[in-house]
Amino acid sequence: MPLSLDGVIFDQIMPDNSGGAVLDADKDGTATQEDEFVSFQNTTNADIDISGWQIWSVSDGYGAPDQAKTGLVHEFEPGTVLEGGETLWVLSEITGDLHWAEEASEGGVEAVGGGSNLMTEGMADSTSESVALVNPDTGKFIVFNMSPTPADYSELASIGFPGTIELGQIDGDSVQDDPGGGFSYQYDPSTDSYIYKAAWVPCFVAGSLIDTPNGPRPVEDIKAGDLVSTIDGGPQVVLWTRCRDVDLTNLENKVHAPVEFKPGSLGPCLPETPFAVSPQHRLLMVNQEGNEVLVPAIGLLSRSHVRRKAGMKSVRYHHLLLDHHAILSVHGVAAESLLATENLLREVTGADRKTLLHHFPERAPLPSPARPILSVKETKVAREWQLRPAGFVQKQRQMAG
Repeated sequence: MPLSLDGVIFDQIMPDNSGGAVLDADKDGTATQEDEFVSFQNTTNADIDISGWQIWSVSDGYGAPDQAKTGLVHEFEPGTVLEGGETLWVLSEITGDLHWAEEASEGGVEAVGGGSNLMTEGMADSTSESVALVNPDTGKFIVFNMSPTPADYSELASIGFPGTIELGQIDGDSVQDDPGGGFSYQYDPSTDSYIYKAAWVPCFVAGSLIDTPNGPRPVEDIKAGDLVSTIDGGPQVVLWTRCRDVDLTNLENKVHAPVEFKPGSLGPCLPETPFAVSPQHRLLMVNQEGNEVLVPAIGLLSRSHVRRKAGMKSVRYHHLLLDHHAILSVHGVAAESLLATENLLREVTGADRKTLLHHFPERAPLPSPARPILSVKETKVAREWQLRPAGFVQKQRQMAG
């Protein structure tokens, strides 16, 4: 694992958006240096209270419209808790309501014309280009250093820097010595190291949404007879919906606790917003041979930003049944519809059984799976590069068509 402060790591750092100003991080319609950010991830399964933790910067960078300054950038407010696996962004300035980010409380700059620069311009060979996360209660802190010269935060004690125990510095300069607009340093769990590539942020936070010909709709609002969008067959009619509640206070039911996928867990901005599915619900992936396969969500728990929501008291699952097994789009992620099986036909009763037997008569062939299905074990042992997300398959096919 990378350098961490009590389980919290630097997840992504975009220190320079002025050299091209290409990323509109806060979705206000304008990409400026106000969209610069740093984000942190809780790598544990437990909640971590980061109330009062601070972000500091040491910067000799120059050339930005608003000069970066050395000093306090942000202090997390009381009650700020990072849930297990959660990532939190801190942006220079935010216009509107972003549930996944906070606005830098200090900015760290001498603002000019209402603008702000989060921490550093990131000039090559600068003597000081770094950002630190510190817990004032313990004095412990970690540093992400983008300069070839080690950062010295002891010099900041005179202006109130509370850190006394440096746990280490991440060498960002060896990854990239001069960050450009719209690019960031990012932690890559597949290599357990930091990489440099185009920056990304979560899209919009919303409910669990299914793509339909008329736009995304909450799954609970979709009824029999409605149309949903599918990857292979275009719009398809929903034959039957099913809803079931699971009491997770019953220890025997803990195995049915949902698996949640955070933004970025399956690729840049994928899913578009957090969503959760039952452990055995399958997502569409691409194996190392380039073939599409369906994998159970529970098999992906080892991946970054994926977690088991074991703390819930209850959960309600919704299922959509079509006349064939199909691939739907859920928050931009390709996932399966309900697969009609012999077990499903046997367990339903009353009007539900009558409806299903109308569409799937007894002793008649049942629909085949839309793709080959991997077991939980097969999914768990596969490395990330051996099972890549197929979240953009639908968009690619639509464009090709």
